[in-house]
Amino acid sequence: MSELTSNSNTKCLMANMTWKEVESTLSKNKTVIIPFGSTEEHGHHLPLSTDYFVAYELAKLVGKRTKVLVAPPICYGVCRRSASFPGTITISIDTLRSLTIDIITSLHSQGFRNIIVLPGHLGSAQIVGLELACQELLIKYEKLKIALIDLTKFLEKIPEELIKEKFGHAGEVETSLILALNPEIVRMTDATSEKPIFPAHQIVRDSKKFMKSGVMGDAKIASLEKGTTILDLFVNEISKVILGIVED
Repeated sequence: MSELTSNSNTKCLMANMTWKEVESTLSKNKTVIIPFGSTEEHGHHLPLSTDYFVAYELAKLVGKRTKVLVAPPICYGVCRRSASFPGTITISIDTLRSLTIDIITSLHSQGFRNIIVLPGHLGSAQIVGLELACQELLIKYEKLKIALIDLTKFLEKIPEELIKEKFGHAGEVETSLILALNPEIVRMTDATSEKPIFPAHQIVRDSKKFMKSGVMGDAKIASLEKGTTILDLFVNEISKVILGIVED
């Protein structure tokens, strides 16, 4: 397991701080990471909390390294394709957009100026909702800076011989990440390989008709070694983004 996964230092977590401690930190650093996730099916082997768990754990590790604050995670997102699976709780794009605007507006009013939006749920509608909110906020607040992290871009730096799937859902990448972060919550004996085929151009009402497990990819080829490599890469690259936005 990567040494990065040792989360003994959680002084960066706003949820564990008093308002005076936040005020003191804010006087030195006006950057905050906001983890955005979802409560969504992730096959038979990963929990519903996978997306917000990954986002929050990544934020903790990056916050520890860069010494910036981490806001409490947002545990709900726009989950259109998985909405028909029991346990998935989806919100609308408008709700996500409004929630994002309200959260960042609140943080801005306290003096935060550098906002790092870190999505663990990467559905296209989720990203659109976040980007719309960020664009609106940048127009409203002249001195505000926002980075919307795209984890898929970082995966392009991993050699193909190590990671076969660059995209997917509850497949090689996500399963490997959870193995590196907390292997106890992974049911690897239930991991499956599934690559569902959806009707071309058609908007599907019930994805369960085309998916047996909810997996889109091959979870069976996931490993702790892969997860550690991905985790190290993500933490390094997100840290670079934060340092860049602060120095700009």
